[in-house]
Amino acid sequence: MSAPQRRCYLLALGLGLLYLALLPLKPYPLGWLLKPLPMLLFALLVWRAFPAATGRWLALGFAAAAAGDFFLDFGDRDGLFMQALLAFLVNQIAFAVAFFRLGRGRPWLNWRALPVAIYTVAMATWMLPAAGALQVPVAVYLSCLLSMVLLAGRLETSPGPLWLGAVLFMLADSLIGVNKFVQPFPHAVPVIVSCYFTGQALIAWGLLRVSTATPATTGPAAAASTAG
Repeated sequence: MSAPQRRCYLLALGLGLLYLALLPLKPYPLGWLLKPLPMLLFALLVWRAFPAATGRWLALGFAAAAAGDFFLDFGDRDGLFMQALLAFLVNQIAFAVAFFRLGRGRPWLNWRALPVAIYTVAMATWMLPAAGALQVPVAVYLSCLLSMVLLAGRLETSPGPLWLGAVLFMLADSLIGVNKFVQPFPHAVPVIVSCYFTGQALIAWGLLRVSTATPATTGPAAAASTAG
């Protein structure tokens, strides 16, 4: 990670930690503006770190996460829930496409796929009957979430920040569904937001590690190399 990347990454971390620290004070003015800022900085980082389409897909993923953060916070976690769900669905799809491009030529499955698949099936079995009219959108969302985590697992030879971040992202999103559809639980917001932000930060860190491990990251030749 270069010095400018490190400074931008640390700024994003600082803003995310500030948002977490201010959670007990909500609502406060412009809180909805603070929450998306780390994701926008991550979007800038990955867009600059990866060439061509891969970088654009990754940037789109983080930008969509920023939009989802805005909708959840501005809508007080309920008023704009469907808009947030759609934004995070774009986030999952964009990440999945980028991870697919980065993982070309690598094995499709490894041992990390099994616990993730079991967890997703268990969550779907528990959550979908309680989702009512949103059963289909929630099922589609869980499927995209699973695909994103499985594809992330292909990019590291052993469990690292990218895969761990994807798993934490899955945990956070599934807990949103549990809290909304099944049973609200104590301290849901700080638990979910902590898992979510940690997951996204680890995904960004893992991606920057992948980009620096690639021999070249600029130009047409690098685009083909980074794509797989």
